Amino acid sequence: MFSFLLRPIIHLERGVGMKTIIVHGGTGSFKSDKDFDEHRRGVEEAVIHGYSTLEERNSSEEAVIAAVSKMEENPTFNCGRGSVLNYNGQIEMDAAIMDNNLNAGAVSGLKRVLHPIEVARAVMEQTDHVLLAGAELEEFVKVLEFPRDETLVVPHRFNQWKAELERIERGEKTRFGKSISLARKAQEYHSTCGAVAIDDHGRLVAGTSTGGMSMKSFGRVGDTPIIGAGTYADSFGAVSATGHGEKIMKLTLSRLVAFFMEQYPAQKSVDIALERARYFDCECGLIAIDRYGNIGIGHTSKDMSWAFIKDGHPPVVF
Repeated sequence: MFSFLLRPIIHLERGVGMKTIIVHGGTGSFKSDKDFDEHRRGVEEAVIHGYSTLEERNSSEEAVIAAVSKMEENPTFNCGRGSVLNYNGQIEMDAAIMDNNLNAGAVSGLKRVLHPIEVARAVMEQTDHVLLAGAELEEFVKVLEFPRDETLVVPHRFNQWKAELERIERGEKTRFGKSISLARKAQEYHSTCGAVAIDDHGRLVAGTSTGGMSMKSFGRVGDTPIIGAGTYADSFGAVSATGHGEKIMKLTLSRLVAFFMEQYPAQKSVDIALERARYFDCECGLIAIDRYGNIGIGHTSKDMSWAFIKDGHPPVVF
């Protein structure tokens, strides 16, 4: 079925001038030109901020944190301020960060913190664990004195939540999200944010942050904090995914891209991973950088917002 598994190894060469960062702001279908413009502007601001940090600190980790944090502050995106609400009208956020030495940290179900990506980094750097959730995560946040933020719910997300509740009351949707009608699924845009970067030391880092699925059940964990699913990095490359989290988890999509980067450049690796995603009808988007500084970007959905800066050139934004 997947003939590319039999293709020969392609030998790659390291490029001169490694500093590169890519960001994504989600995938799906934009509902309006205004929606498109806001996402485009948001990823451009994030990639510029991230690359500025990359130039100043020559640290891919700091660059990814800076870029993702910028999007967590922007209510356009489904992360940090602007996260979607769960069925109970609460915000529960997921985030993860990982580097090419297999250092990783992730959080799930985080509440009332503006920058989940910073909490994920703290898990990576200050604990022996990879993923924290539930009561232990709350204790971790309290002990490390992360500032609480009570202003994360923004008007358009609250209105979205109310509209979804009304759909459930009308019988158009079940409590746990399955559509009752056989009509074509609604076209939505999933505004999870992520970034991948490489510095002049060759260190690769991937980071992803999300508010998850709108109207999700209490306690639902998406792909973002699952290492290998929504976020992954190893000595061959770094990857961040966005889209339908449940299918991304089942495909371990980010790890799949990294596996292909053992043989192929980043773009080829993204392309063949998306071939598999399409086969399983997975709506998703991917950004990747391989160990030689090559970039890869692609999506199976109608739209995706992304931007990159490579070796000091002007930003490329879509």
